[in-house]
Amino acid sequence: MENLKLLNNSGSLSETDLQLISGTELLMRMMRNRRLIIVPNGDEVNWSALMEDMSGLYHIRRVEGDKLFQIWFEVKEDITQFEKNLYMMKLGKSS
Repeated sequence: MENLKLLNNSGSLSETDLQLISGTELLMRMMRNRRLIIVPNGDEVNWSALMEDMSGLYHIRRVEGDKLFQIWFEVKEDITQFEKNLYMMKLGKSS
């Protein structure tokens, strides 16, 4: 039990979750919203910091192994929040 690690997965939907909500308005809303592609450039992605202050659900899908991640959002405003969080992380690394 000492090797047990607890991760926060508050608003993230898995591939299984997407199958369960197939055909619902929630999935249709996520598909209609703009999606973002993240290129980690070999760095570990701090998803918790990037997803801070999200109000809706989201899905992170690996594209091309670990090279690209596509992110779907339920709420359009969360896309803007994500971009702000990413910008703040980049500012923090540059100082």
